[in-house]
Amino acid sequence: MARSRSTSPARLVVALAIAAVLSIFLVYTALSGTTPALQPSNLQSRTDTVSLTGKVIGPVKGDSHQSTGLQFKLHNINGASPTIPIVYHGSVPDLFKVGRDVNLTGKLVGGSFMATALTTKCPSKYTSTN
Repeated sequence: MARSRSTSPARLVVALAIAAVLSIFLVYTALSGTTPALQPSNLQSRTDTVSLTGKVIGPVKGDSHQSTGLQFKLHNINGASPTIPIVYHGSVPDLFKVGRDVNLTGKLVGGSFMATALTTKCPSKYTSTN
């Protein structure tokens, strides 16, 4: 003999409430943990933490593990733009050099961008292999 189940509306309400809470949590975490991605020409006078992408221009001087930090300048990847002085403290990637495209995370402080994270972009991933 087959047993018939009656579905309770309370189960549906609980399931929908849980789905709503999870979706709100997902949207909140997606929006709250982001940092704006900018190029030097868009940096202007922002004082919040941002992700800055650009091309390293020389000279590169200093040491990233000293109090003065590693110092260089950055401009937009495509074309000329205002140059931004960068001061970086931390580990320097092996591929870092003048002319390389980099991503930095940090804040603009007193006209210099104080970077807390530095990664290089690998040019072989972005060039055609004709």
